[in-house]
Amino acid sequence: MGLKATFVTEWAKIKKLPRKYTIPGAIFAIFLLFYAAIFLISKPVTFSYAEKTCVRQLTLFPDIHKESSKDAGYSVEFTQRLKIGNFSAMSTSACFVPEKAPSEGSFAVSTAPFGGLFMRKSFNVKVGTPPVVNVDVFNKPLPSFKPLVIPLSDTDQVFSYLMKANGTEVKCLSKEKATSCDVQQLKLAQGAPYKVEIVREFKNQHIASVVKKDVNTLPATHVVDSSIKQGETVFSKPTTIDISFDKKVAKMKPTLYRIEGDKRIPVPTTLVIKGMAVQLTMEELPRLADFVLEASGVEATDGSGLEAPYQLSFKTSGGPKVVKMSVGTISVPLGATAVITFDQPLSEKQDTSKIITTAGGAVIATKKANQVFISLAGVPKCGNFSVKITDELLSSYDIKGGSAWTFSGRMICHTIGTIGYSSRGKPINAYYFGNGGSTVLYTGAIHGNEYSSSYILKDWINELEAKAGEIPAGRQIVVVPTLNPDGFASGTRNSAKNINLNRNFDVSDWKSDINDTGGTVQGGGGPNPMSEPETQAIANLSRQLRPRLVLSYHAVGSVAIGNQAGDSARLAAQYASMVGYRNGTGSSSEVFDYEITGTYDDWLAEKMGVPSMVIELGSYTFRDFGHHRAAFWAMAKS
Repeated sequence: MGLKATFVTEWAKIKKLPRKYTIPGAIFAIFLLFYAAIFLISKPVTFSYAEKTCVRQLTLFPDIHKESSKDAGYSVEFTQRLKIGNFSAMSTSACFVPEKAPSEGSFAVSTAPFGGLFMRKSFNVKVGTPPVVNVDVFNKPLPSFKPLVIPLSDTDQVFSYLMKANGTEVKCLSKEKATSCDVQQLKLAQGAPYKVEIVREFKNQHIASVVKKDVNTLPATHVVDSSIKQGETVFSKPTTIDISFDKKVAKMKPTLYRIEGDKRIPVPTTLVIKGMAVQLTMEELPRLADFVLEASGVEATDGSGLEAPYQLSFKTSGGPKVVKMSVGTISVPLGATAVITFDQPLSEKQDTSKIITTAGGAVIATKKANQVFISLAGVPKCGNFSVKITDELLSSYDIKGGSAWTFSGRMICHTIGTIGYSSRGKPINAYYFGNGGSTVLYTGAIHGNEYSSSYILKDWINELEAKAGEIPAGRQIVVVPTLNPDGFASGTRNSAKNINLNRNFDVSDWKSDINDTGGTVQGGGGPNPMSEPETQAIANLSRQLRPRLVLSYHAVGSVAIGNQAGDSARLAAQYASMVGYRNGTGSSSEVFDYEITGTYDDWLAEKMGVPSMVIELGSYTFRDFGHHRAAFWAMAKS
């Protein structure tokens, strides 16, 4: 008998049964079928990494339902509930929440009232592979200051990701089909190699290392030029600032501040990006003001940035300011032209005759670019002159302010004359101060190796130039610092012809063969008195000047010796007392342990009756002009 025939036969038997049996039986059968369909058959569930995994499921009284087993690692949450007060009557959705890291496979999950067997509902949760990380992003240099977006094969709301590099780590944020890691927190240097690891986590537990790569960060973007330079004083009236980079710029956030003490006052600007350059536009800037331009958030199109925020400090100028005067306040050469240099070009249109004024014989010769030329040809020897500039001076940009300046100077107060030449042709120069008819003459270095005697007279020349006004009226001061230039150049006591010049003067005790510091010197006094050009030069000057007093500086001995002509003894004693030297006047044989003949000071006494003194300094090289200053002036005024 076939299945169909059997069913027909059995159905015929059921139909013959009384209704009191068939109706409950049918109802029970239907219940069994309904129960089996709802509770005994497992419902398939496809687990999603991209969103919460939920299925439509009618559940009565969901608050009393519990998972029958948690071995599968998923808990069930009933959602879309119908509530009566605080009581949930039913829910229409069941969601599956992983309690441990999901793994690929199928997992049975069941729930029932109070976790029992009655009305148990089973689910078959099918879990696929987690989203796959696309490593292509690591095959090119990474930005080190902006988030790194790592593509995934699908959105992942289940796992979290961690990026590790440079000995530190950073949590990444979930995005649609990607995870975003804030690389800046890793403090990676730009243009440097690193080992990078991406770790997959579940509930802060490391699950797997999904990426391990050697990477390089992008080379930094650099500023290569700007229309205003760092620390520049801007003389023009700029309304734009241009900055050039070595890469194309994607974005930048600039802020220009005016600095007033501790205050930073923002200056409104407009930014335009032009490929590898940016231009900042603003209103004309105030003058004589300090500014700082700060640029943050600079990002190149390749994703790199600056190594540090860009900062440009500059200031705007006022009118032209003097930065240099070509002459000093004293010793200005006669007939010189003084050149005043300004920090910027001057206006060519402005008449400066009332803005730049001069006095004392100085006159404006011309002006050109950033310089004014002042002719001093009309200023006499030791004459004073001055230059005054007002704040009205205009620059080439017609800017004024802050130009006020005054200068006072004095022309050179001495003249230089060559009184003769050495045997090798070197000039012997005399320095003349004052205009009086009475002269005090100072000489030094008649012995070439007595350097201190020349040095101290050069100090005296500088002193006289600085204080020319203290030279008494009617007094002339003449200084010959180096009588023996050949010996001074070679460091020898004698002249180039090996003559002791201070033994060559025409006096009664002149000798050709002399005693000297090294013993007897044949011909050391010269072949004849006054035979040497150096001797003749100082003798001729002395005859011409017929000085009131001569001071001859030598070394060494720390002694002052008058030649006993006129008041030399008194003056030598005074000098010695002022500097703490011994007074050797009248006892030169005791001062020196050898015979002295043919000296300049004896010649002055014997031939001219001129008082003089020898000052033997305490060192061949060292001198202390400050210690002798008062004595110099005392002799000059004697």
